[in-house]
Amino acid sequence: MPLIGIIANPASGKDIRRLVADADGIDNQHKARIVRRTLRGIAATAATAADDPIRIAVMPERADIRRRALDGLELPFPVTVLDSNCRGVAEDSQDAAEELAREGAAAIIVLGGDGTHRMVAKGCGDLPLVPISTGTNNVWPKRNEGTLAGIAAALVAQGRVSTESACRQTPRLDVLRDGQPLDMALVDVAACDIRVPGARALWDINRIHQLVLSQALPGVLGLSAIGGSLPPPPDGPRRGLALEIGPGGDLVLAPIAPGLVVPVPVRTVHWIEPGERVAISDRPGTLALDGERETPVRANDNFAVEFNPHGPTMVDVDATLQLAADSGSFVLPPRSDD
Repeated sequence: MPLIGIIANPASGKDIRRLVADADGIDNQHKARIVRRTLRGIAATAATAADDPIRIAVMPERADIRRRALDGLELPFPVTVLDSNCRGVAEDSQDAAEELAREGAAAIIVLGGDGTHRMVAKGCGDLPLVPISTGTNNVWPKRNEGTLAGIAAALVAQGRVSTESACRQTPRLDVLRDGQPLDMALVDVAACDIRVPGARALWDINRIHQLVLSQALPGVLGLSAIGGSLPPPPDGPRRGLALEIGPGGDLVLAPIAPGLVVPVPVRTVHWIEPGERVAISDRPGTLALDGERETPVRANDNFAVEFNPHGPTMVDVDATLQLAADSGSFVLPPRSDD
């Protein structure tokens, strides 16, 4: 039976940016309703291929998201809880993803922001991820509706739409210390002069001096919006980007958080190629990975960020649904009593 994992981060959408900007809060009751709609989408789709039943495994958590989602819901498949760690920390998502990878999951549905999806990507390898945005600044995860995400996950898990057609590989940023891999980010790595992690979230542009982006597209919120507000490179399409930020640069207007649109002084702009490394010259301080400050940089540390085009695999929900519709996957056979 194909296995679909569900990782719903209870902590996503609750950081300090709700105090310093106008970010929405998404409570765990809301997340439970999203999971419930996701399960309904999976169930309806899986039922049309009864010869290939599905099973579901969810991440353990302490906010009762699973219990609320399943309350009174009748499903044609089992929903089990993974044996991974449940400590109430960000690494729970990574641990759950690692277990799903060991169990050979066909797809993982993830509820969270850039930070949650980063942790899942660190643990799941090349497993297809179906993102549902429930965080603050969401560049990597799309705002997919739960029902549609569930349908897409079932189609991919049952092989009714090929992963080659339904999925796309996204880039990532590999963080290196002394030339050795240390960590990774999906969207951005920011070097700031704050020396302790503290509240972790980063919103004060005056504390950031270097910024490396895996993508620089308009129409997003967060630090990558700085790159997205710049013109594209003259020699080709938008790609990875390295910026030096500080006084004396051209001012670029960017929405760096919900309701927080600020002029950002950009001193240098360098579009980077796959495999290229950008040295972190700003130190001491900390590195923020996808908006979370958690990597101290000491005065003598040798850090670099490498643009890696071979990042996590994302299920394109819209493309998956279109492929399924075009192939007639949603056309049901006549009932025997008709």
